[in-house]
Formats: sequence, structure tokens, C-alpha cells
Amino acid sequence: MADRAFHFDPDADGSAVFLGPTESRLMEIAWEKRTITVKSALFYLGTKNKLAYTTVMTVLARLAQKGILTRKREGRSFVYTPAETRRQFMGARIKKIKDCLKRID
Repeated sequence: MADRAFHFDPDADGSAVFLGPTESRLMEIAWEKRTITVKSALFYLGTKNKLAYTTVMTVLARLAQKGILTRKREGRSFVYTPAETRRQFMGARIKKIKDCLKRID
């Protein structure tokens, strides 16, 4: 998995502790559904969602660049799949924080 910038917001909930709010919402959908496309992500976000198609497309592509999602072209679109489970993702980030705190001593 690619080395990526580390995000940490201790006041957030769930995966938003380690991801931005939009990234977190999209990853929660990806973990629940196992695969998503931009179109399906917009559907699952619902009508209250005010995100543009291109915004969702960009965020999913960036999550793939970070190694959090994998993507595969199917026809004219990409299908995105989580690179690891939610538990693996959270565990790796918590370990990274623990390792960082050990270096402070």
C-alpha cells in the first residue's frame, strides 16, 4: 500500500477521525457495499447530498491514489473496491498513532 499523508481529527467519529468528511462518507459506502462507482455512490449518498458528480469522481480517484481504494475500469467507468476492511484500516491508523507516540518519549 502506498505511503500517504496522515490525517487525524480526534473530535470526529468513525473513519472521519482519519479521513476528511467526504472521504469518510464514501469509504463507509464502499465498505458496506464492497464495490461502488461514482453513479452508485451518488445514489447511496441520497438526495440530501449536495456533491457534484465530478466531486465524487475526484474524491474516489484520490482515495485510489492513496491506496485506500483500488479501481478497475469496466466499460466507460471505474469500479472502486476497498483495499482493506474497515477494521484493518482503523487498526493500521491506530498503530501509526501509537508508534508516533512511542517516538516522543
